[in-house]
Amino acid sequence: MGQLNQPSNLVDRVSKLERALEAFRKLSGLTSAIIRRGGITLLDDSFLKMVDDQGTRILYIGPNSEGKQVFALRRENGSLVLQSDYFAGEPFFAMRDQNDVILFSDNAAGSGGMARPWLPIPMYPKFVCESDVSPNPELGFTYGYMFIDNSRLASETTLWEGRASVLHKFVELRTTTGRAIGGAHVPRYRLKFNGTTVGEWTDTGLSNLVRGPYDISQWLDQNDVSVQLTCSLDTGGAGSTACQITSVYMRQ
Repeated sequence: MGQLNQPSNLVDRVSKLERALEAFRKLSGLTSAIIRRGGITLLDDSFLKMVDDQGTRILYIGPNSEGKQVFALRRENGSLVLQSDYFAGEPFFAMRDQNDVILFSDNAAGSGGMARPWLPIPMYPKFVCESDVSPNPELGFTYGYMFIDNSRLASETTLWEGRASVLHKFVELRTTTGRAIGGAHVPRYRLKFNGTTVGEWTDTGLSNLVRGPYDISQWLDQNDVSVQLTCSLDTGGAGSTACQITSVYMRQ
């Protein structure tokens, strides 16, 4: 049988065409895939990124410019929804609303605890406000702040109390304290967690101020922690002492 007459470079041309098709297939990217068993492992600081048809990076998991592992999930307009990143070298996690306001975040300033939101501690008075309304104080009255006669403060007395589940490392409170009536006595106030003083002050005027922040990190992640505001007199005298709590917040 005679030999077929064919171009001597036909095999080379077919091989070249196959290589070109394979290269084109690789460049076209993976359009769809199903992994039934096993998984995907990215090594050596590889990253995972998803970009929408408008060029917005919706998802990124991988190293940042400093080589630290971060996570970012964005909305279609590019605003952040969730992120795990670093601030001043410390790791943090945050969830944000559409106006980039942080709704929840752990504390990047040191290890542990919540940063946002600040959580209130409900506080309840342990005394009845003194009445100087005459002739019928039993009818009730309005007032700008609570106060108590100095004769009730012969020793340190708990005037406000509450309970807290501690998720932050600091606490602050807004109070009205000082001399309500009289000009000689010196009241001292102590904020206590589980009986331990975390902050104290004296007030010889009449002040409406934010006190703190005070460190409460030793009770972090503890529940049903006793919170008390006490008052005593460093120097006695006739009159009354103000002790009004407006708010108490655990904070970053």
